[in-house]
Amino acid sequence: MYQVPDQTGRRFVVTGANSGTGREATRWLAAAGAEVVMAVRCTRWSTTPAS
Repeated sequence: MYQVPDQTGRRFVVTGANSGTGREATRWLAAAGAEVVMAVRCTRWSTTPAS
């Protein structure tokens, strides 16, 4: 579907990373080798997505 180029050595902060578009962006970036900081409103609702 989407092809994300190699992101090794890059760092991203993704807001709303516990659900929806933010979660998907986190998965795609992590799978491409990026270091991803997940910014969520409440850590109780957050989960670490599988890469």
